[in-house]
Amino acid sequence: MRSFGSRLRVAAMLLAAMTMALPSGTAAAAAEMVDRIVAVVNGDIIVLSELRQISRNYLDRMSDQFKVAGGDEQLREAERRILDQLIDEKLVNQEADRLAITFSEREVDMAVKDMQNRNKLNDAQFAAALAEEGLTMPKYREQLKSQMKKVRVIDQEIKSRIQVSKEEVDAYYEKHADDFNAEPEVRIQQIRLIIPPESSAGEVSRIQAQAESILAKIKGGEDFTSLVGLYSQDPTAQAGGDMGTFKRGELLPAIDEYAFSMKPGEVSPVIRTEGGFHIVKVVGRREPTALSDEERRAEVKDVIFSEKAEEDFKVWIEKLRKKAYIEVHL
Repeated sequence: MRSFGSRLRVAAMLLAAMTMALPSGTAAAAAEMVDRIVAVVNGDIIVLSELRQISRNYLDRMSDQFKVAGGDEQLREAERRILDQLIDEKLVNQEADRLAITFSEREVDMAVKDMQNRNKLNDAQFAAALAEEGLTMPKYREQLKSQMKKVRVIDQEIKSRIQVSKEEVDAYYEKHADDFNAEPEVRIQQIRLIIPPESSAGEVSRIQAQAESILAKIKGGEDFTSLVGLYSQDPTAQAGGDMGTFKRGELLPAIDEYAFSMKPGEVSPVIRTEGGFHIVKVVGRREPTALSDEERRAEVKDVIFSEKAEEDFKVWIEKLRKKAYIEVHL
């Protein structure tokens, strides 16, 4: 089962803001139509280009991993759902500001330095790695600080108030005992490099070479999650590449084959699919064996905590929506 933390990370990934500069002159008029405002949340705006890009990325991921079609009808439906999530994202950010949740520049410095240390990069090398991904150091710091604020406000307003009793654990296990002794499951991370449509053979070779270079960094001891943030083009990148937990057959065959043949901590070779080149790491694995009582209780407690947190988040965000001034123009 996927944890609430994982869902929130994926939500954060789907809600990542994108900026787009408008051209001048006649082109500006056309761009204005594309970039029209689709929502206003207490004065903060969401534009169509931002929504479209996130929706297309989401459908690309679903198509690559689960063979979901990505036509115009699916895009419109994705836009409606993701706009709701973008509105929630704005509300969470605004609530963090209202609660005066801040991080000092020194704390951000420490977070950046930790990333550098895990990748064994000096300042110049780290800046170069960011530049490869189209990021400047100020922009990277801004994104990092925003994510830190989101985690803090959710921890403070929701998770810190949840309790799970022994009686709840016992009752839940009695009702869902089969769920805890089921077929094998794996939890995976991935780094994905996208192959753009109509890429030439030379371009595909260049992307594959980059994937092999990243794999070499992993084999050389560099941190997988850090490399996700630096290189992965998959929407899950902002969740550390965490794709959640899967049963056999739920992933694309090429990925599925490696995911279920590896042990936790092991990393696949570069895998080619229609969606690009993938490097997959098995984070955790659950075999279909009976859990010990201690393991069973711990897992059940985690599941109950996640379900409570998800429900409490829905209630909390709905309260924020009721108090907010929201316009939608989709």
